[in-house]
Amino acid sequence: MLFARSGFAIAAQALVAAIYALQSSPTPWHDAAAWLPVYGTLIDAGCLALLWWFARREEIDLFDLASFNRDLLLRDILICIALIPPSLVFIFGGVFASGWLVYGKLTPPYLYDALPLPAALYGTFVWPFVWGLTEQMTYNGYLLPRFQVLFERTAPAVAVVVFVWSFQHVVMPLTFDVRFMMFRLLSPIPFTVFITLFYLWLRRLLPLAMAHALMDGSGVFAGVLLPLLKP
Repeated sequence: MLFARSGFAIAAQALVAAIYALQSSPTPWHDAAAWLPVYGTLIDAGCLALLWWFARREEIDLFDLASFNRDLLLRDILICIALIPPSLVFIFGGVFASGWLVYGKLTPPYLYDALPLPAALYGTFVWPFVWGLTEQMTYNGYLLPRFQVLFERTAPAVAVVVFVWSFQHVVMPLTFDVRFMMFRLLSPIPFTVFITLFYLWLRRLLPLAMAHALMDGSGVFAGVLLPLLKP
């Protein structure tokens, strides 16, 4: 499960690249990269299938990993709202710091590229909510507590999960551009450390997943959908 999202990311991008290759695109792999907010759901589908299988082996329900409790829904929403500002500080701090380290400037390359309107709508209003929940369930809900048991310590468990969680960004999308891949590896580290430690303190997954989804959706909206809506 540790590298499942990275593996599914490469496979999903390869599938989209194959479609472009069949259409005689001269750069199918590069063209496929822009569709991450769409093919990302294939990554989630693979991860959810694996999580379901592992949950069955442990004789628990998949949604036990999400720690959903209807009685705590309002509290979870309030925590979600409160979580967004500090999360953005760590996200942008990581982006600008790694941009300066890798590129020598505070304006690193932007992740998202142009998409058709239906794909932009999907990437804004559907993909982030599946993505946020699945990613939080994978790393915080499933992997982190099991590595705590395996290591019998919290610090190495956090270190493993943070590294692999940050590493997945190297292949989302996979560009074979060494500098961009290094930038993608370093930039998520502050946020993944923060959100992992926050989960250990809160032990509630839903507010983290909701905040994650809203921030990802806002990124796609600003970078992909909004330019299409401008006259």
